[in-house]
Amino acid sequence: MKFLVTVPPVITPSEPPSGAFLLAAGLSARGIDAGFLDLSLEYFRYIFSQSPEGRGYPAVIPAMDYLLNNPHYTPQLHRTTTGVLNSSMKLFSKKFPGWKVTLMDLVPPVTVHQPLELDRICREGNTPFSGFWEEYLLPVLKQYEPETVLVSLSYLSQLTAGIDLVLFLRRAGYRVTAGGSLLNSLSRTGEGYELVRDVLPESCLGDGSIFPGFNSGSDPILSRLSWPNIAGGWNYISGRPVIPYALSTGCYWNRCLFCPDSSRKLAIYGHESFEKFISTIPSTVMEKNPVIHFVDSAIPGRALEDILPLLGQYRLDFYTFARPESWISRIADRLSESGCLMLQLGAESGSRSLLDRFEKGINPDTTLDILQKCSNTGIRTYVYFLQGLPGETDHDVKASVRFLEQAGNSIDFINFSIFNLPVNCELTDRASEFGIDLLDHDCPDSTIKLYRPFLYNGENPRIRARRAVSEDYAAIPSVAAALKRTPRWFRTSHFPLIEVPGRTS
Repeated sequence: MKFLVTVPPVITPSEPPSGAFLLAAGLSARGIDAGFLDLSLEYFRYIFSQSPEGRGYPAVIPAMDYLLNNPHYTPQLHRTTTGVLNSSMKLFSKKFPGWKVTLMDLVPPVTVHQPLELDRICREGNTPFSGFWEEYLLPVLKQYEPETVLVSLSYLSQLTAGIDLVLFLRRAGYRVTAGGSLLNSLSRTGEGYELVRDVLPESCLGDGSIFPGFNSGSDPILSRLSWPNIAGGWNYISGRPVIPYALSTGCYWNRCLFCPDSSRKLAIYGHESFEKFISTIPSTVMEKNPVIHFVDSAIPGRALEDILPLLGQYRLDFYTFARPESWISRIADRLSESGCLMLQLGAESGSRSLLDRFEKGINPDTTLDILQKCSNTGIRTYVYFLQGLPGETDHDVKASVRFLEQAGNSIDFINFSIFNLPVNCELTDRASEFGIDLLDHDCPDSTIKLYRPFLYNGENPRIRARRAVSEDYAAIPSVAAALKRTPRWFRTSHFPLIEVPGRTS
């Protein structure tokens, strides 16, 4: 095997991480012998196997049975079973003092933002991964004999295991290259890529077009995709297979003042590319009624509309993130009929003036109409609300309260996030125009920095935002119901499978 694309722990084990999976698919489509190995998924299964019936945490067995063998979940049983799995992670973590492993995160004994410290503790040995590399990974490497192992890092939660994995691969004599969206983000909107390079000199930037077989100018990775060799088998913890796919890269709006994709050129891949990819999905996966997860930063309406007949033809359900724009209301019926189980919608705020201030390009009235249309046609909605924007006033909070009250039960799941200012973005460059006082980082130079501390009018907007979430928004009955329904673990890939009255199952 020429390339083995690997994903280190930890990423939620319910669907393939899109960057690594699509890279392997792009390599495979060009006739390159490439495999995909989700070591995060296999790591979770390794931990769960440490708790068989009669010892450790026996409740893992029925919990796994429920999540694997049901095409849809009730909110209550989903909370219970995923809580059981997370508790087994806590039990496993006790074997490694100072470490904490959950279904969505990994906390080492030192700060995850300091690569040199992570490298030090990994070199000292006795990490939560040491036995796993030897028992699971080494036999796979001997079976496939890859020329190069590609280590894909998407989140900070993977960095510790990624360093430990590279150290293991070096000792075992394998050629390694590390990359992924985490490193790209550090180079574009944060600081710290060189710190990672100090411990992982094998690192590279980009989308993978540097690898042999690509002509990055005329043949971008996502233009041709073919189902890769799944080295560990398809055994994700989900009642239906969830398959990531991107119809586009970049964002067609690309005007938000704190957008992390502002430097990425928009590219749209159409009907023909998607149909070719679908034709390569194995029958063993298609027989399990898969769900397509379109992982676009913001799905382009025209591109999605063009492939709706194809989705219907193959009887493929799907979900995606969309900017709340009027085209959704126009085709809501068609979306539902074509298998749309859920839309993730960046509503952000109920204040039009606040949205306009940061050039979000969306209108709360339009969003309300979309939510109602989705509710009426059986499409689940997962709404993202962004609080703590610089200059947010009591008037803006009251506008958001009115918005959420009007939306009512049309919101099925909700996420309140608190604004972080990227180290590098247009808003940071223009901070003084917006009354933002940039603060120095209170950490050593050897620390990864994704966000910049700041004040607005001498105050930290995050404090006020947290109060608004807990006191103003959570007190709205429909919001409280949506918060209770929103799972803590496994997140978006399970949301379309959760039963909600009036929504398509």
